[in-house]
Amino acid sequence: MADTFGFGVIGCGSIAEIAHFPSIAKTEGARLISCCDVNGEAAQQSAEKWGADRWYTDYRKMLDEGDDLKAVIIATPNNLHRNQALYAAKRGIHVVVEKPLAITNAEAWEIVDGCREYGVKLMVGCDRRFWTHNQWAKQLVEDGVIGNVLMSRASLHEHWFNYQNHVAKTDFRLNCEVAGGAAISDTGAHAIDLLTWLNGSKVKRVTGLAKRLAMPEEYTQCDDTAWVLMELENGATACVHCNRFSHAVSQVTELYGDEGTIMTSSDATNPFQSWPMAVYTNKDYNIEDLPQILKDYRWPQLFWVEDVINRPLQKRWVPICPPRSPNNYERMTQHFMDCLMHDEEPLVSGEDGARAIEVMCAVFKSMQTGEWVDLPLQEEIVPPNYVRLPNED
Repeated sequence: MADTFGFGVIGCGSIAEIAHFPSIAKTEGARLISCCDVNGEAAQQSAEKWGADRWYTDYRKMLDEGDDLKAVIIATPNNLHRNQALYAAKRGIHVVVEKPLAITNAEAWEIVDGCREYGVKLMVGCDRRFWTHNQWAKQLVEDGVIGNVLMSRASLHEHWFNYQNHVAKTDFRLNCEVAGGAAISDTGAHAIDLLTWLNGSKVKRVTGLAKRLAMPEEYTQCDDTAWVLMELENGATACVHCNRFSHAVSQVTELYGDEGTIMTSSDATNPFQSWPMAVYTNKDYNIEDLPQILKDYRWPQLFWVEDVINRPLQKRWVPICPPRSPNNYERMTQHFMDCLMHDEEPLVSGEDGARAIEVMCAVFKSMQTGEWVDLPLQEEIVPPNYVRLPNED
């Protein structure tokens, strides 16, 4: 294999600048070959700053001239994902699509089917799966440390201004015709994906709402409040709630099993979430057979002897604070390279991304019918005010 792995990036906005360009630069063997943005100045500045060989304003031309591209990261507004991903797939270029994978369920499955047809890998940029403590939570669940997970919750609350006024380079997130939604599809995409992955079960049926309750109509018509209640195929229940009007950011994921509880948080801490991870297990462990993740972070509360003489160990919360580096996007970029080198399935597959879109779309259908909505959906659901672009294929 070549010494370098060529990446292209379509969309030189905020998420590319704060996440994708730095992660490519920090990943050994990765090289930024080209970048593209409809704003030529943004594309040129990104190429000069991050060392790309070429820059473009037309993604088709970038991909047509991309014989040295192994993969492309699509970090454009949501309504563009479908056409851009399929164009890359037809040229044999592997694809990472920023969340949400698409806006409608039909668009999402068209991306999945197209990448499969043309034999390219597809990964969705749901970065929360790549935080160390979320991966540890997944491992502890699979090891049975908290028993059967029967109830879970994931939330992400942040004010629009937190991102739009300080990070974002464009205003597409405010435009329903382009973004398709906000609390449900922007912040909700993270919470839905993370919660269903940690549960290890597909969603059976959905009910919920996504509405604009706080923000003035002249600012945006997108939803700023979302509640999603899910019943999973394994019988467990799960709840997601997100908003875009809370000035103090909060994010929490809670897993309640019949033998214990795991809590994680990645976006913020507060007096009630002072650690990024905490685990309680009701199982009987001695110090020598305690799972390594817990053993590494179980500091004595009274005296170290207590964890030697108590058999089994005293049951209590174990707070965990893993290192922040390498960060989630660096781990994600490295993972995708590894998947391509070893022909493995990405951690966040295209199917995972499409199923998350089905959950979001089911919420809009639930609001219309006032009923639970079974998955998979049997028809395309189009979010309010969204205008789908014509298919380019």
